[in-house]
Amino acid sequence: MTDATTQPVPRVTTQLAARRQSGARAVYEHLRDQIITGDLAPAERITEPVLAARLGVSRTPVREALRLLQAEALVEELATGGVRVAPLDADDLERVYDVRSRLEGLLAHDAAERATPDDVAALDRLVDLMDRVRDDEAEVLRIGAEFHARIETVAGNAWCSVLLRQIRGHVDRYRVLAAHGRVGGSAHVDEHRAVAAAIAAGDPENAEAVMRAHIEHSAATAERTLADPAISTRRPADPSPPTADPAISTRRPGDRGR
Repeated sequence: MTDATTQPVPRVTTQLAARRQSGARAVYEHLRDQIITGDLAPAERITEPVLAARLGVSRTPVREALRLLQAEALVEELATGGVRVAPLDADDLERVYDVRSRLEGLLAHDAAERATPDDVAALDRLVDLMDRVRDDEAEVLRIGAEFHARIETVAGNAWCSVLLRQIRGHVDRYRVLAAHGRVGGSAHVDEHRAVAAAIAAGDPENAEAVMRAHIEHSAATAERTLADPAISTRRPADPSPPTADPAISTRRPGDRGR
């Protein structure tokens, strides 16, 4: 006679658990992206039933997604019940950028010691591309993120990458703010070019210094933007009513959306 505690988990149960986990992850990534871009505004109250109806999923993956977002401090519980998107705050901005400056400075330092000619060429191409699209806020953000990611890869500093990843969501929220305040300017491109040049020269100390200066300038831009309600509360252009996203729908026949 087989002990019940040693019996294998039925395959259907395992499949359902995996499907629920996959659904929660998809909802989490969708909501996280909306928080970072401002589709879900800072301090906006959000509720499970509304989000579930909006996304066309049951409340279970929404609840699990909100728990993950709360662990990242991207949403916070309200004393009256429910949750809200974490507000943007000048003090928080200063702390986030201070940590980011130290970590990304170290990555630039290490990248300068390890970069190959191919790495240098890749960084130069990204800076040139950023220069050509400097009037396109979304593209500047995308290329800038790729530039920083390339440096992180070249640096090969796993511990630094782990620590940076822990604050990535907050960094990205303020990075979007900074982008609002510098559309069309050349300073941002010049700062990236200086970082690339220091890495190409194999100068770790200078690479760290110019990277930290670049992050500090971004922090100042984000802080000015945060102080301007006309920009800091701006939502993406042409905001249409949110609709269910079939890519994240996990509803099945008979699911009553508990």
